[in-house]
Amino acid sequence: MGRSNASGLAQYSPEQVYAYFVRRLVTDEAKQRFFRETYLPSLDSPPESEEEKQALYNSMLKIVLNVMPPPEKPKGARDLYSVDVEARTGSKAAEWLQIFLAQVSEDARNALIKDIEQSIKLQVENTERDLDEKKHTAELIRKDRQAQLTEALKVAQAVGLTDPQMTTAQPPRQDMAASFLDGSRLYARGSKSLQAELGILASRKDDTPFIEGFRQAQAQLNLLKELKPGEKNFKIFHIDGEVIAPLKQVYPKKSAFLSLGLFLGLAAGSLLALIRSGLLQQFLKEPEEEEEPKDLPRRLEAVRK
Repeated sequence: MGRSNASGLAQYSPEQVYAYFVRRLVTDEAKQRFFRETYLPSLDSPPESEEEKQALYNSMLKIVLNVMPPPEKPKGARDLYSVDVEARTGSKAAEWLQIFLAQVSEDARNALIKDIEQSIKLQVENTERDLDEKKHTAELIRKDRQAQLTEALKVAQAVGLTDPQMTTAQPPRQDMAASFLDGSRLYARGSKSLQAELGILASRKDDTPFIEGFRQAQAQLNLLKELKPGEKNFKIFHIDGEVIAPLKQVYPKKSAFLSLGLFLGLAAGSLLALIRSGLLQQFLKEPEEEEEPKDLPRRLEAVRK
């Protein structure tokens, strides 16, 4: 809105706008805001010391919130960032995801608007400076013209020229026209014409109607001052699909834990049954009884010695 050749500001492309969101998405500042404004208030017993907060923040980065850039794909493939959020329930995870994306979008939008306002402010300052310079230059040109006319008037009065010596019916030769225009023969216009122009220049209060491009620059300045980027509503990113609360939990996996628990329970029960029945003790003693005949000759040898 308002970014065109008339304002002197280049238009933003969708990629440039999305870059603001992406840069904000991967920053620690965005994650720290989520940790401070969303994650900590959800805890039943928040940490008290700074060391505990730092440890909890590091744990949150490993378990709760994870932002992954798009994988390397062939040219033309879609570049989609992935954001994973883990919570106690699927609805809480979906809620936290939407909050995190809304926070990132808000911060990125504010950063974009701040840069836009800064560029508008800079363009306004440059345009105002340009207009002031044009007005100052026009004033100097008018004073130079008055000085030339004043000298020419003195010459015309001295030689007694009252009426112009150059007419449209008989223009001077080309070599004489140049000197006439640059002021060396300006007196040939006659004292009446010179006095009339001097009077007009002396009474002129505004040079802007005679400045080339001044009105265009004024229109550009007015357009820039009317721009209010903060009042415009726009989307800075797009979610690929709808955020839906998952129906199945990611962790812990009940089937795996049930299978593991069943296996451990059967193993512990079998071991307990073996202990109670005495079979385990007999199994442990059998190797010892088998080893006695092997050691008997060695022991007899030791007794004889």
